[in-house]
Amino acid sequence: MADELVDVVDENDNVIGQEWKSKCHKEGILHRIAAIFIFNDKGELLLQRRSLKKSSGSGLLDFSASGHIAAGEDNKRGAIKELNEELGINVKIKRMSIEFPIEYHHEKNGLKIQHKLFLFVGYHNGPFNIQEDEIDSVAFYDLEIIEKMISDSPNKFTEGFKLGFKSYIERK
Repeated sequence: MADELVDVVDENDNVIGQEWKSKCHKEGILHRIAAIFIFNDKGELLLQRRSLKKSSGSGLLDFSASGHIAAGEDNKRGAIKELNEELGINVKIKRMSIEFPIEYHHEKNGLKIQHKLFLFVGYHNGPFNIQEDEIDSVAFYDLEIIEKMISDSPNKFTEGFKLGFKSYIERK
């Protein structure tokens, strides 16, 4: 896991400092991430299976692409950077409605994750050039199939994805 400097934010998303991502996760410090849903022409959503090499979320299904927003980086620019790095694509994206960002907290493997999640949506049919250190595979799924998969096997998905997907379905 490459460490990077991120903006620390308060509950209103005001920047109140900067800290290393690793320290934020260790101490439960609130910071930002960008997540992107990529849809194809059939309305199916691209999910990634996180690499088994990842220390967090290893082997779980997750957003099409996602990642931490670097200190001083614009949220949309951070999302575009993640798309390019993880999927090898450059597409137009739009940020989800004013109700975002979503704030979420969870603890896992001794880490205290506290994120402000900014969700973006874009469209692309592939092909994808996946970043193998981050992603094992990608595939498109019908939204109803994803809902059933989450209901039947919630432990196969990252916590952030489940929250982001639920919020997306409620607002679409």
